[in-house]
Amino acid sequence: MEVHAHTHTSRKKWTHYFWEFLMLFLAVFCGFLAEYQLEHKIEKDREKQFMQTMVDDLKSDTTHLSRLILFRKSRIRELDTLFDLVASDAYLHEGRKVYELYENPYWDILRFFPSDRTMQQLKNSGNLRLIRNKNVSNALIKYDVLVRNLKEYEPLQAELATGINQYLEKLLDPVIIDKATRDYTYRQLNADTLIKGNNRMILPSEITILKLAEADKKGFLKYLNQVKSIYLATMRDNISEKKLASTTLSLILTEYHLN
Repeated sequence: MEVHAHTHTSRKKWTHYFWEFLMLFLAVFCGFLAEYQLEHKIEKDREKQFMQTMVDDLKSDTTHLSRLILFRKSRIRELDTLFDLVASDAYLHEGRKVYELYENPYWDILRFFPSDRTMQQLKNSGNLRLIRNKNVSNALIKYDVLVRNLKEYEPLQAELATGINQYLEKLLDPVIIDKATRDYTYRQLNADTLIKGNNRMILPSEITILKLAEADKKGFLKYLNQVKSIYLATMRDNISEKKLASTTLSLILTEYHLN
């Protein structure tokens, strides 16, 4: 009879299993930490990229607002000039001056179109959470809300523009305007680039304007005052927008160490 020998392996101690578990746990945990750090770095890089484009947007806004403020100041003065001409009936003898003021339409709305590409991306993609700096995040939201709320004036400006046109039609001759602007039109048609400059109207030396009826005169003066008031209000709004844009810009440059 053959005798078979059975080999017995010694049982591993519990400490062996403990160390195996610990090593496996550490490997998984380190992998998790590495992935977390990578994701954190990616989000931090995206945050800085968003802030860089936000800086460009705010710089564009402050430049645009500066121009708008100057334009509004200039047109308020033009409105004062036109008001005085009509109120004193001097427009009857200074018709050319009235048409010169018409060259830059003082009733134009002059809308402010903010450079909001970055803000729209942050809001639409849910990436506002990437802006970890609360002061910056709050400033951006405050600026965005201010700009959107101040656009409420635009329908009123459009309404005033429609109202004032009915009196301009009685005051100005479209034939004179067409003749005065035709040279500029042809020069632009014959050019491949934009023609710059303010000489879009070549007016005759003397222009006769028919006298407005008293009711039309009062209505026109009323609208001129209203347009001037809305220009003054929107100019003050533009000043507030520019101040907040500049403050937010400085905050971003400081907090994110951007040039």
